[in-house]
Amino acid sequence: MIKDFLIINCTGKNNSIALKINNKFFIKELQTNLIKNEILTLDIFNFIKEHKVKINSKFTIFANAGPGSFSGIRISLAIAKGIQLVKKVNIYSYNYFLLNAAPYLKDKEKIISIQKTNNFYYYSEGIFDKNYNFTFPEKVNFNKLKKEKSIIVIPGEIKDNDVIHNIDLKKIRIAKFNLGNIDLLIENNLLENKLIKPLYLS
Repeated sequence: MIKDFLIINCTGKNNSIALKINNKFFIKELQTNLIKNEILTLDIFNFIKEHKVKINSKFTIFANAGPGSFSGIRISLAIAKGIQLVKKVNIYSYNYFLLNAAPYLKDKEKIISIQKTNNFYYYSEGIFDKNYNFTFPEKVNFNKLKKEKSIIVIPGEIKDNDVIHNIDLKKIRIAKFNLGNIDLLIENNLLENKLIKPLYLS
């Protein structure tokens, strides 16, 4: 069971790090324009030191794989893997599609989670059959979405975009950024620990 962990969320938006230690949750917001290897490493080191965290093989690190700033994500993953080599911690990745969908997993219905990146809209579809499985992101066909009866989760920053107005408002759920939703992804086994790499969508 994953109990104590560090979250590295550096994708160019909502850049932050978080700790869960002894069931207490701490978040530190980071300056978006200062995500460099040495600065992020120092921020993490000071954050861990401030909360007197012991890093060992029982500790876990979660890194956001995207979508977002490719360099920020690569730096996050490189730091996580570096700590893993030295301290033998466990590392997992998650993404914004899953993080935003997390509060609605309890409904056990089909979920379509949408993100906008590089001026394109992408979706990941979660199907429930005993457990949730989410597809690899693909470009959205908004005409097809008009016929959807499933839950459609969108981040708040795109809720006023014209294409979103074509979707039935009753289906839409506005996602609020919340790193605490990691616990819901843990409970539903929706974290990646094998093929951990940036979620690059072109």
